[in-house]
Amino acid sequence: MDTTFRTLRGRHLVLRSLVLLIGCLVPAAVHAQEASIIGQVTDDTGAVLPGVTVTATSPALQVKQVVDVTNERGEYRLTPLPLGTYSVEYTLEGFQSVRRADLRLTAGFTAKVDIVLKVSALAETITVSGEAPLVDVTSTTATTQLTRETLEVIPTGRNSIVALMIQAPGARPQLDWSFVTGNPQFKVFGELGEQWVAMEGVVTSGPKTGTQGGNHYDYSAIEESTVSTVGNTADAPTKGLQINVILKSGGDQFHGNGAFFGTNHHLEFDNVNDTLRARGITGGNPVNVRWDASGELGGRIVPNKLWFYYSTRRREEKVQTFNAFHDDGVTPSVSDMFQYFHTGKISYQMNQSNKFIGFVQYVRQGGESTNNQFSSYDSRIYSPTQATTSKIEWQGIRGNKYFSVQSGAWIWNVSRQCYSNNVATTDLLTSRITGCNNNYGINSYEGRDHQLGRLTWYKPNFFAGNHDFKAGFDYAAAHADRKISSRDGRGSEQTGLPKGFVGNYQLVYRTPPGSPSLVPFAMDAYNNCYEDDKPDCTPKDLTHTFWSYAEDSWTIHRQLTLNLGARYAHAVGFIPEQCRTASAPPLETVYPAKCWDRIDFRTWNSIVPRLHAAYDLTGSGRTVIKGGYGRFAHNWHSDELQMANENVHLVSRFLWHDLNGNKLFDPGEINFDLAGSDFVSTSLFTGGEDGLAGAVPNPNIKEPMSNEFSIGLEHQMTHSFAIRATGIYSRQQVFRMQNNLRPYGVYNIPVTRPDPGPDGVLGTADDPGRSITFYEYPAALAARQFQQPMLVNGTPADDQKYTTVEIAASKRLDRRWMVMASYSTTKIDVPHWQNTASTGNDFTMPGLQVFLTTLDPNAEINSAYRIWETTARADAAYILPWGVQVSGNFEHRSGQPWARTVNFAAPAGQPIPNITLRTEAIGAERLPDINLLHMRIEKAIRMSGGRKLALRLNIFNVTNINTEQSITQLSGVNFGRPGGVMPPRIAEVGAEYSF
Repeated sequence: MDTTFRTLRGRHLVLRSLVLLIGCLVPAAVHAQEASIIGQVTDDTGAVLPGVTVTATSPALQVKQVVDVTNERGEYRLTPLPLGTYSVEYTLEGFQSVRRADLRLTAGFTAKVDIVLKVSALAETITVSGEAPLVDVTSTTATTQLTRETLEVIPTGRNSIVALMIQAPGARPQLDWSFVTGNPQFKVFGELGEQWVAMEGVVTSGPKTGTQGGNHYDYSAIEESTVSTVGNTADAPTKGLQINVILKSGGDQFHGNGAFFGTNHHLEFDNVNDTLRARGITGGNPVNVRWDASGELGGRIVPNKLWFYYSTRRREEKVQTFNAFHDDGVTPSVSDMFQYFHTGKISYQMNQSNKFIGFVQYVRQGGESTNNQFSSYDSRIYSPTQATTSKIEWQGIRGNKYFSVQSGAWIWNVSRQCYSNNVATTDLLTSRITGCNNNYGINSYEGRDHQLGRLTWYKPNFFAGNHDFKAGFDYAAAHADRKISSRDGRGSEQTGLPKGFVGNYQLVYRTPPGSPSLVPFAMDAYNNCYEDDKPDCTPKDLTHTFWSYAEDSWTIHRQLTLNLGARYAHAVGFIPEQCRTASAPPLETVYPAKCWDRIDFRTWNSIVPRLHAAYDLTGSGRTVIKGGYGRFAHNWHSDELQMANENVHLVSRFLWHDLNGNKLFDPGEINFDLAGSDFVSTSLFTGGEDGLAGAVPNPNIKEPMSNEFSIGLEHQMTHSFAIRATGIYSRQQVFRMQNNLRPYGVYNIPVTRPDPGPDGVLGTADDPGRSITFYEYPAALAARQFQQPMLVNGTPADDQKYTTVEIAASKRLDRRWMVMASYSTTKIDVPHWQNTASTGNDFTMPGLQVFLTTLDPNAEINSAYRIWETTARADAAYILPWGVQVSGNFEHRSGQPWARTVNFAAPAGQPIPNITLRTEAIGAERLPDINLLHMRIEKAIRMSGGRKLALRLNIFNVTNINTEQSITQLSGVNFGRPGGVMPPRIAEVGAEYSF
């Protein structure tokens, strides 16, 4: 096993070396963070002017200038250009020179600037401002450019990529402006997963199906970000949200800043009203204290040659958990969290043709997450997270060929400690959780080695137009796993608990409303066996994916651009050989010591087309029609492999007979035989559905595909204002999970149960008078040996469909004001909503869980997700006299649809002893719409030498709304109780000094 792992690491090192070598031999394309200026130069009669020298200068350049000469058609092209503000000068003997000033370039943007030169005998230069292009006439991707100016004026909590997505049309992240720690969760135009989030090209999305974990960025270190939502071309691996964040850089002039922001309960209001109190909410989630301090410095080591940038940031907060208290029912429970970043970046311009860039960003965050409103105080958990993202990149220019190659890595891990000596317990009907948190001892570790190369080769006047040929490749070796300790008190340096073995299981109760005491039901038994410095019980699930693409951006008559490309993927998934030691008693027979051979999944080789076009209606670059078709291939994710890995964190459920009535497990109360009468199922710890462990690879599995069609119009209305309208249709193929030894047809024993209504009690006034029928399989198929899940392709009837209309408008900061606004509405048609992450929880977002639907009739009961989802937002800023700026951020989003659920009990002796099902269609209930407003007032005090002191007041949730964000769906004593509401109005004050 160790030899295999070392071999894999050796292969990665060899591949990195090959990538760097290939980068020196084969051109590789300029990254999306580089911009371009293109155009045509004519005289005042309209005749083209060849031989015009076009020179661009900017503080963003590490070289003195970038120069091109117009060709026989008067056309020029300046690229690659770092993002920044440029001055471009056009000179030709016998003509008046023109200097175009204050030309702002954003990441990946191609600015079309046509110039007219007038005949003149005098050697004079005129400077014109003109209008900065806002419409990219060659790009067919719907992109939101978030410049530093935009990021600084909008009132956000400076929270990672969440603060970016709340400004991007179509993106829908969680609404939490504090969000010091935790994983971002989001979807785009109703779709979950398949996102591609990167820091300067290094992908930081988790290698699981949710792909959202691990995206922890220092917002204050971001210079600019590109957010793309539709029309992704061949250089994009996936269909979903594409985010590329550009970090700040050094410069020839030293620059930096220091900032401090803070708030506490004295600056906060209360939004728990009588309506919420009547629903069992007696405490909100007020902030005891929150502060955020940061500092940065950038500049030169060698002028025009070697630049550096460094920043650091620390944040801390103590926040009361929503409606949660200590066990006395009075003292509020408080989460105590921290976060700190270190970011370093070096830019080395070796010569005019070669440049090197390297960076590293490290984050450590976490702390004490306290209990929720349904759990005891001792169930809280301490969980620090650390993540590192790094890269080294080389860029080169050879004539009209532009090169880039880079090698990067992303590493992420989380450890967990508990605060109790008591065994973990949970109740299926009351949601009550007690004891040592069942996540104690889990060390999640994920990572990705990522190499990529790009080529751009510009070929003008070739085959009926100008051609911008692009080619490139990506290689990623990724994993996402969890080490599982023996829960014996080791590794608890922060909490000091438990003092000894706390049990490798969780006791499960099923206590009906009105019961005077707990009703024992089952045990969830875990295969915890990892010990420090020992390799056994360290699961490995690996994906190796190689992508390559080729694309031609073909411009015909300077008005029509065809972006024609294709992308190839070689997707490999496998589970290397590995071993585990036996779990501690009483589970040594459930999880005995064992070793496994390597398991290979089917290797996919896909080629998908990306065909898009942009047509400049008038040739002025102001009005462009864009649209096209893209096909996208799904590649392997780690959690899709884990179901076949018996060494991952598993949970086996056994029925529990509390023979002595002490409500605790004692030897002899459970038959741990996997073929015995007490066995129910074995599943992944991260799965919410039974029977997800013991999977086998499907040798005939096909790679799911997604198809996207889009059409849109972009129009620049004034020198700084543009609008965009887009229509999108997407159809996505899916996996389903079938049990080979319990196929769909064996679920043929109907069990009908009356719906007890919201109170969970039959025979009361709220009974709706209807029944729900679910299906059992024969008891002869109940043993563990009949559990053999396998991924299968869904039928066309399982395809997910999304239809979207989006309208967006943007005005750059000009003449004292700016605005960004958008509206999108999406019709979502998902025939069967997932049940593997959490059955019946309509507020679950993808993350650690496998997000699939099982292939059995119970998974199809009230599982259709057919709803409309709407989001509208507006960001605006206005600069008043005396250096005062007022800005605001408003968002409207439609309420989350949901359905009431019931946990039904089956007759004794049935293989499925209980099951949670929806009793109505998803969308029969819906949370209220959310209308959220944040505002900022800033006073800028400008000093000599370019220094500035900014005094800021942020007010979050200005109208103090208390709209619900989630709700208890399960019928019973807690039904209808909000799981969270919008945090109350709070003011944050701070200052930032920059030079």
